[in-house]
Amino acid sequence: MKVIFLQDIAKLGKKHEVKDVSDGYARNFLLPRGLAKPAGDTALKAVAKEKAVAGQRAAEEKKHYENISKMLADKAIVIKTKVGERGKAFGAVTAARINDALRQENISIEKEWILLDHPIKKTGEVIIPVRFPHGITGEIRINIIGE
Repeated sequence: MKVIFLQDIAKLGKKHEVKDVSDGYARNFLLPRGLAKPAGDTALKAVAKEKAVAGQRAAEEKKHYENISKMLADKAIVIKTKVGERGKAFGAVTAARINDALRQENISIEKEWILLDHPIKKTGEVIIPVRFPHGITGEIRINIIGE
């Protein structure tokens, strides 16, 4: 029986994939649990349309993230923090704090995308890599200034 998967199933198929599975497996496991639906003509057309829309949406997202990456490369973010006599910060600059500074500049990204190995505790300029979805990478230039 040909079925269309409604969600990813490990070792069997991905969402919107059409596969031929045994009749008993489809009737007794996949269909009752809502993991798949029978692959009729109308269902195949609907899946093709959904795939096209999803592909277009993914292309738009990729272009959006590329634009954000270019914008970050051209801009330096300034973060003020309290420092001691030797130039060492009292508090650390973390990914969450960098994300807050970016939001003040009207740049919205997820803090998990900021690849900070360890919190920054010194003043000066630091370049931090960023990994966006769809395999897009970029960098953020951050100037840490003491108050």
